[in-house]
Amino acid sequence: MSRVSENSSVHSINYAVGKTKSKVEDLQLKGSTLKRVSKPSDDPVGNLEIMSIRSQNVDANQYLRNASFAQTHLSFTENILEEMTDLLVKAKELAVGQASNIYSPEIRQGVAKEIHQMRQQLVSLANKRMGNRYIFAGQKVLTRPFDADGKFSGDNNKIQIEINKDVFLPINLTGGEIFFSKEKRPVQREDLNLETPEQLLDMNLVRAPASTSPEMVHVSVFDEMRSLENALLTNNPEIIQGLLENLDTTIERVVAFRTEMGALTNTISNSENNIEKTRLINEAQKSKIEDADVAELMSNLQKEQNVLKATYKASANLMNTSLMDFLR
Repeated sequence: MSRVSENSSVHSINYAVGKTKSKVEDLQLKGSTLKRVSKPSDDPVGNLEIMSIRSQNVDANQYLRNASFAQTHLSFTENILEEMTDLLVKAKELAVGQASNIYSPEIRQGVAKEIHQMRQQLVSLANKRMGNRYIFAGQKVLTRPFDADGKFSGDNNKIQIEINKDVFLPINLTGGEIFFSKEKRPVQREDLNLETPEQLLDMNLVRAPASTSPEMVHVSVFDEMRSLENALLTNNPEIIQGLLENLDTTIERVVAFRTEMGALTNTISNSENNIEKTRLINEAQKSKIEDADVAELMSNLQKEQNVLKATYKASANLMNTSLMDFLR
């Protein structure tokens, strides 16, 4: 005949009640959050996948912030290029009109003043800033890229921004590529408004030593506008006619860069759409792993509550039993 002490009964009752209460509390917590996995021990493998999805979502949020900044930067740049295009087209229209011999020197001097104002506007556009960052300074974003004469002080380095995992996109145009001709042209040194060969070399315009003959350099749009202004002031329609082709080339270059900005904008938009789609897929997968089945959860909670009530009742009956009950 086995003997059951009072202490043994109490410990058994406490263990049974505690175990059942723990299950009820766990189910109540899941019911309040509607989460099946609230701690790693609930589903170690599922929790690992949830953490991976959360990490991907954090990265996606940063990529979207990067894409938003890139969109703003490209839109700002495109607006500047549009203004440049309008100015250059207007300058060419004036040059075409003044290329014939039907206008007097006085009229050309008036047009020269307008060209001078356009050149000043181009310098202002070249020094545009978004916030405190110069748009066309390359990576020297805090350095004013052009002085009043059009001398370039920035660099030709691109600003790369990550818009998706391992996808980097250049979001800036440098002053060297947008305001200077791609091909070198023969220009006299005095036309460049520079003093020494060292200044030319500092601007990366020429590689050959200076000479008295015309130098092959990458001519800036400011020099073209200055040449047009000088030709108007000196009443020289032949030089004006010779500048028309250069103005056409400059306009085509600016339009080509506007097209490039549009292509980059489309790339960023596609990247944003892909990120959003990936986030939806991740959220759906995360919900499958993490979220609780409400019907099953409520059923289990009701079952455990009934078990707890039965445990309380059985415990009460056991604790009320005395030695006389066993002797009967």
